[in-house]
This record gives sequence, structure tokens and C-alpha cells, in this order.
Amino acid sequence: MEKKEEEKKEETKQVKREKRIYQIGLMLRRKPNSFILEFIAQNWKLKRSQAYAYIRAARKEWKKYFEKLEGDGIAYHVAQMRDLKDQAYSEKVVVGTVDNKSIVNVVNLPLVLEISKEEAKLMGVYPAEKHELDIPETIKVKVDLTE
Repeated sequence: MEKKEEEKKEETKQVKREKRIYQIGLMLRRKPNSFILEFIAQNWKLKRSQAYAYIRAARKEWKKYFEKLEGDGIAYHVAQMRDLKDQAYSEKVVVGTVDNKSIVNVVNLPLVLEISKEEAKLMGVYPAEKHELDIPETIKVKVDLTE
């Protein structure tokens, strides 16, 4: 029986902590640290070191949120690229004369290649730009032999 009561207390402590971190996270967007520290001291009667621990935890949560958001955003764009690539693989073309027309599926290879490149750039596995290096024919090297 005591074990269940202890677990409930721990659970309520964790919920209380998460609510506080969430509340501080909302304040981090618009309020300076000095305001947040004062808020924590007045409302929750915590020490300065505890307040900084809450602020660090809230920042950590924001970081996780934005990393997830960034990952989801990239996944969305990759999915769009793949839909476009599917369309390019089965592009419909009308072939034939006026009396003898038919619709044929044709792969638009240049478009597929271009979409694949853009997808790879988005995923960070293809260089976004090509850089050229202009090196003169003779290179002078200075060597310091004093050491």
C-alpha cells in the first residue's frame, strides 16, 4: 500500500515539474531571464539555483521541439518530392495522328533526375552548389626554418 502512495507522490511531482517547465518555456519566448527568475521566486518559492535548473530544462524542451519540427518539415518536403517523382515516372503523352490517337505512359528521365537531385540536396547528401577553385599555375610557399 505504501509503495503505491509513494509512486503517486512521485508521479504528481513529475507532473508538477513538467507543468512548470512548460510554463517557463512559454515565458522564455517573450520575457527576460530576470523576469522569469523573479516569477519563480515569488510563485514557487524556489532558490535561484533551482530556478536556473528549470530554465535550462525549458530550453532543452524547446530545443527538442524545434529539432522535431525541423525533421518533420524535411520529411514533408521529401514526401512532396517523391510524389512529384512518381508523377514524372508516369507522365502521360498523347501519341498518334488525328484518327489514331493513344495515350502512353512515358518516363520523363530529365525531370526524375532533377527531382532526385533536389531531394538529395534537401536531405543533405548532395552538394547544394558547385564551387570552382582558381589556382594560379605557380604557387609560392614560404617556410619558416627558425624552429
